[in-house]
Amino acid sequence: MNDHQSILRLALSRGLFSYLSAQPLYDLCHEQVADACRLIDQCFLRIHGDDINKDLASMCIQTTIHEETIFQYASTDTKARLAHWVRMYSNCYSASERDAHSAYIMACAVKALETLANWMQTVDQEAWSHVSERPTDWPRDLYCQFVEMQVDPDERIQTLDDYALYLKPIISLPCLTDDELRHIADRAIKNAIRKKGGLVSGMERNEEISVRDAAIVKQGLHYRAAGMPKRNVATKVHAWLQGEVAKPPKQRPEWITLETEKALTRKRVEAVLKRNFVL
Repeated sequence: MNDHQSILRLALSRGLFSYLSAQPLYDLCHEQVADACRLIDQCFLRIHGDDINKDLASMCIQTTIHEETIFQYASTDTKARLAHWVRMYSNCYSASERDAHSAYIMACAVKALETLANWMQTVDQEAWSHVSERPTDWPRDLYCQFVEMQVDPDERIQTLDDYALYLKPIISLPCLTDDELRHIADRAIKNAIRKKGGLVSGMERNEEISVRDAAIVKQGLHYRAAGMPKRNVATKVHAWLQGEVAKPPKQRPEWITLETEKALTRKRVEAVLKRNFVL
């Protein structure tokens, strides 16, 4: 059984949220999980209330397997026949248009969750690749914290991109324009984009701070090389930094950006110098 079938079967058995929320990296993407699970739950209820028969379950599975092909045909079909293509590729010709649309929306949400699940599992597995087995006696908080430390920001951003991409057909296909679930997908995509924006901004800020810290270290080393006693270096570097920040914008060094223009306290400057073995 492939990954998206596993995710879908969990969804059909109502065990999906429990499975995903138990993952060590769940806290990093709980909003995305909640949005996609809500889509799946709403589709589930639309298709068959509180239960789902074998034929409709098969339709959901086959629609997920053939989602990309269905989208290719539906997005170029001038007659907006998404339901037709779902029926054809799922071999469920008796499905109503509403059920067929629900199966397709569910397929998109399942694929979006699949990319999150794969990312969480991969990071968790790679976090322990250097040991023979995972620790079984660690508190859950410590275990999750350790796995979170192994996250590659670029891979996390790519996962959010893929998540939004899998949901995009729900808001782009003309025949789903008036579907009441469209706004849930739209919100989920916007939430993912907002999350990605925060990560990118944080990475840029970290890069700017790294450049600033490098300048602080360089100045500290300059004073040390000139014979200044260690006890005076932090104070001198702090005064130098305040002077650089106080300059008119056009005269400031390039490493002073909007994110780093506020001068650090002496204590913070000292911490930077100690962290980089200047003191």
